[in-house]
Amino acid sequence: MKKSIILFVFFVGLLSCNQNKYPVGIFPEEATNLSVINSPFDDVNSDVPTINHGFKLVFSSNRINSQPNHFNLVESNLVFYWDKSEGFLRVDRGNTLFDTWLRDWVRKTETNFNEKGPYTFFDSEAGDILLFSRDDAEGVYSILSEPREANSQEIDGAEASLRLMENGSSVMYPSFYGADYLKGAGVESQGRPEKMLFSSDRDGTFDIYEVDLPASGSVLEYLQSAEEKDIQKIGMNTTSNDHMPFVYGDLLVFSSDRPGGYGGYDLYYSFRSGGGWTEPENFGPKINSEFDEYRPVVSNAMGFENQLMIFSSNRPGGLGGFDLYFVGIPKF
Repeated sequence: MKKSIILFVFFVGLLSCNQNKYPVGIFPEEATNLSVINSPFDDVNSDVPTINHGFKLVFSSNRINSQPNHFNLVESNLVFYWDKSEGFLRVDRGNTLFDTWLRDWVRKTETNFNEKGPYTFFDSEAGDILLFSRDDAEGVYSILSEPREANSQEIDGAEASLRLMENGSSVMYPSFYGADYLKGAGVESQGRPEKMLFSSDRDGTFDIYEVDLPASGSVLEYLQSAEEKDIQKIGMNTTSNDHMPFVYGDLLVFSSDRPGGYGGYDLYYSFRSGGGWTEPENFGPKINSEFDEYRPVVSNAMGFENQLMIFSSNRPGGLGGFDLYFVGIPKF
């Protein structure tokens, strides 16, 4: 069986021998700074944590070169412990025993340009894939793939671009979904994606688009091919920026500066329904602020009564400009 991507773990542990007075964990309902991860620089755009063995998170930061406009991908340990006897959540970096494979994989993407928006998935032929967005000398972003290793004749392990829009517009933040697809599940249960969402500024502001995926064969090979693709805007876009989509099951979360928010970019959610998406709703003041909230990602956690959402924000009180935050949201 091929190894699944291992980026993160939830360990619901009993930290003492006392009776389990609080058997079910809970993530805080108000946004909380991931201070064990953040730095005095900008830390943004995390990949969703995979609920499996391991302690890994991948995100984008300008901490590596200490240059405000130069972002590269970074990996870090991250562990959530729920104390069943006292009923509190502890967050720390865990240990670094299994650092090497992910660190080496992530560092293959590093260039003098900006790398943002990591997204990992398992391809039926190419194996473990890291998708991310990189800009060029003109500041235009495209989505690239970095296989962990070569697994087919067609996909040789080299970095390559996804061929989606080739008119000089930026293409960023891929996210897969489908009736049987669940990001973060093990290889045996995650299913096959049917569509991919991404955002592009093709029409001047960022909108969310979707592309149909083939029912068989390598999804990655198809996205890299010159084959004409059916790409459409989804129905809930506005004349404002609708950006950074992420799908978990039937839940879509994204960032937008549409009217009616709390200021800057806010986080919104929508549900898949009847082949489309419901009218988006704002996550509210416990999560959003008068500043910017970017790139939300969601994952379920066994042993917790709510779901985990991680995002980035430049609100006051952080360690740097943009910091990573986490919060509990309902299991919709």
